[in-house]
Amino acid sequence: MTQPPINPGDYPGGIPPQQDPQHGGYQQGGYPQQSPQPGYGQGGYPQQPPQQPGYGQGGYPPPPAGGFPPPQGGYGQGFPPPPQGGFPPPPGGGYGAPQFGGPAPFNIGDAFSWAWNKFSKNVGSVLVAGLIYGVILYVVIGLAYGLLLGGVLASGDLTYNADTQQYEGDVSFAATLGVSLLFGLLVGIVQYLIHTALLSGLIDLADGKQVTLGSFFKPRNTGSALLAALVVTLAVTVGTFLCILPGLVAAWLLMFTLVATVDRGLGLGDALRASFETAKNNVGNSLLVWILTSLIMGICAIITLPIALLVIVYTWRRLSGGEVAPLTP
Repeated sequence: MTQPPINPGDYPGGIPPQQDPQHGGYQQGGYPQQSPQPGYGQGGYPQQPPQQPGYGQGGYPPPPAGGFPPPQGGYGQGFPPPPQGGFPPPPGGGYGAPQFGGPAPFNIGDAFSWAWNKFSKNVGSVLVAGLIYGVILYVVIGLAYGLLLGGVLASGDLTYNADTQQYEGDVSFAATLGVSLLFGLLVGIVQYLIHTALLSGLIDLADGKQVTLGSFFKPRNTGSALLAALVVTLAVTVGTFLCILPGLVAAWLLMFTLVATVDRGLGLGDALRASFETAKNNVGNSLLVWILTSLIMGICAIITLPIALLVIVYTWRRLSGGEVAPLTP
């Protein structure tokens, strides 16, 4: 009995078996060559027909070559074979574990805990720097107040009443307003410059670096910081004189301007934009931090000012996608 001739249509898809294995075909050398004896291979066992393209391990058995009936459930002639290559097996282990990334959600309690930890572990250098800057600030305030008050007195017809211990007379509203604005601007600029110098050392703490007293007297990006201090002070002062509320809003939205300038070396425009966007996109957290830090700065500022600035540094880093050094044990 001879084997009937093989027609191209007997192969699935009409393609002979010598194909590239990568395209779902038959592997060369992967199956034994057919024996001259009909239907049997070496060893007396029935020969295995070549597999159809597209069947993987564990799939349906392929139909034998011509002369043998196809098994039940297989594909007969006239039906298209499954697509070559089939479907890739699922990755081992099923679905992958959920990916966790990015910083944890901001928490106001964590901000104050971190600030207190960094302050208490570096209390010597931080307190001495705060004391020195406090003296400088009060000297500037005293000088500015004396000079500007002298200018107001010279501009009007004032006399001192010893009984009431007050000056009496007429002073123009324009002169009073002008002097008040100048005083607010001068004190505000000096205050922000002091904050800039302190921030240079506090940012070192946020980076996990060791700090000394000298770390707080090496201001960074001084030019942009000076411009930022001038613009923020002007916006807050003018807004406060106009209707109080605009000044408060400006102080809140621009609260990160200085730290953005010092931390990332941003120019004035970029620092203002970064502060505005960070505060606006995190209204609840940024507003709460601004209120709390503003309140504690007025209580024993030598101690509370560095803590408040550390809270602002932590908040800025976390809300803007940055990181801070872990707590110091």
